[in-house]
Amino acid sequence: MLEWFGEFFSALPEVGRALYQFSDPGNLGRGWIGGAILLLWGGPLLALPLWIAKKTYGTHEWVSATMGVIAASSFLWWVHGVIPHGWIQFVESNENLLSGRVIPASAGIDISEDYRLDIASNLYGVIADSVIALLMIAGIVVSLWLVLRVQKSLPKTLAPGESKPESGGYK
Repeated sequence: MLEWFGEFFSALPEVGRALYQFSDPGNLGRGWIGGAILLLWGGPLLALPLWIAKKTYGTHEWVSATMGVIAASSFLWWVHGVIPHGWIQFVESNENLLSGRVIPASAGIDISEDYRLDIASNLYGVIADSVIALLMIAGIVVSLWLVLRVQKSLPKTLAPGESKPESGGYK
């Protein structure tokens, strides 16, 4: 177990280089392209629609609602699609680097020098898939929290001239 910790920290520079290379889709030595894509996506398709939605709230409701939906869709696409897919691709394409050094490859008990009792022979795959499950659960929790927060901070108002009925139901 102590050996694994030593290998883990010694492998971190290589993992950083692998992440830099992973961010370079054309393999041109420009790993900053992944960060640029993230900034370009986060600006025009997340921050700008949120800003427009806030500025037009109360005056141009349809514009505010449309921009809110664009920002929410962009957020959901990243949280439930792009980030988990990126994790899967990174883990699968760098298995030779990550397996055994960063993510344990297997778990077991050494009974003797010749025999090992395997508890999980494919621990690498189990951990990689568990991270995806945790990412999805965290994404759902964050999404629900954001929906509830927006609903609380932006209560539904009545249209001009409309009055709130005294009691529920139709007459």
